[in-house]
Amino acid sequence: MEIKIAQFPSITERRRISTLRKYGELYDNEAQAVLKLHNIIKKQFKDEADIIYLAHAIPARVSDFYGDLVQGDADKMSIKIKNGDEKENALLEKILDDNDLKEAVYDMAVDQSEFGYFATTTRINDKGSSIIETVPQDQYFPQADGSVIFATYKQDPAVREMKSLLLFTQNYERENGKVKITRQAWTTDGMGVVTGTYDFAKMLEVLGEEYKQEEYLEIDDLPIRQIDNGKRTKYGFGKSDYKDIMPQLAEINERATHISTALLKNLNAKMALPSSAYDENGNVAHTDSYEIDGKDEILPQYVSNNNPLLSETREHIVSEIKWVSWISGVPMSELLKSSAPETVESLRIQLFPAVRRTDTKRSKIKKGLADIIRIAFKLKGIDLTKNIIISFSDVLPVDALQQANTESIKITSGVTSKRSAMKRIENLNDEEADAEMEEIDKENSIAGLGGPAPTI
Repeated sequence: MEIKIAQFPSITERRRISTLRKYGELYDNEAQAVLKLHNIIKKQFKDEADIIYLAHAIPARVSDFYGDLVQGDADKMSIKIKNGDEKENALLEKILDDNDLKEAVYDMAVDQSEFGYFATTTRINDKGSSIIETVPQDQYFPQADGSVIFATYKQDPAVREMKSLLLFTQNYERENGKVKITRQAWTTDGMGVVTGTYDFAKMLEVLGEEYKQEEYLEIDDLPIRQIDNGKRTKYGFGKSDYKDIMPQLAEINERATHISTALLKNLNAKMALPSSAYDENGNVAHTDSYEIDGKDEILPQYVSNNNPLLSETREHIVSEIKWVSWISGVPMSELLKSSAPETVESLRIQLFPAVRRTDTKRSKIKKGLADIIRIAFKLKGIDLTKNIIISFSDVLPVDALQQANTESIKITSGVTSKRSAMKRIENLNDEEADAEMEEIDKENSIAGLGGPAPTI
């Protein structure tokens, strides 16, 4: 797609970026800027700087929770080529090591939850290594014709005002069985919309990087993959885990703020005193006792706000958190850090919605990573047709004793081999399992087990 002055980014794209920034603020627990505060509460304060706002880090807890579940035990994560040869396996291992790809899954899953998607791309750096990296969401602009534009905004060093930003674009599109990358520099207005061209050489100085203005990749597929958070919406992106809980987040923060404001105004309670406590000038007499003149005189007492709605409001907040749990799939024990189930099986039942959602997130990540690894091989001149197998550990903790008993029953029933059971229980690869079986055979032979029957 050709970038046109005054038409990029479009209104729809600018709205998407605005929404993504709000999700980012929620994750950073800067909720007041996104969720606002009712005027009734604001009017309790003369100065806006004195306004209290209690932000609860629920959005970050939701995303971090799914980041943990999706990644699982990184040591038990496996990325391999089915029946891969020595050269293919060596290149895959180098790609995984160079990019810390297993460890990066956590960050990918957090972005997937926070923004509803993330985009990943691959390239060859100046040292010849394959680089796989995620693209910041506000720099990623997929187009209707299948092309993708990466857009990077930079401050114009010649202008101090932030409203004058420079824009560097990289347009990826297919052309005659190859990938064509067109790079351009632009000036923009206060909305970030292109207003004119900018000198490309000067733009490179601003970036501090070297780029070709036009480049062709000897591959037939864009080196970019968008990985969604479940089903794509009509806008072409997955849905953030925050979208459906926004009303609950606003209500929880506002009601907690409401309670805090009420407490602030009433905790320093005033004392009601009888008239005898005051002298002729209207000042309270400095004495430890007061004379009560008549039956109409009140006893000294603190005036406090015994509002029964305060406790009901607290119950209402907990009710809203329950809705957050139901919508997001994150259990109440995680949102409130209440007591968790004592057994693994009880935990599995409680986390069933979260596990289902995690499986969906994982399946999207598996497909996207397998595709981007395959494209990384293409950039190295290898057309990998074999399957890339990505395996995660169990989402939830495993009861080791129960797992061992289950595998023992399978072996006894003849539905699995000892070698396969060993691989599952100990998380061994084929070579490790063979070595372990050999060691077991040696030990059995020494003990006189499994050998030929003695002759009588």
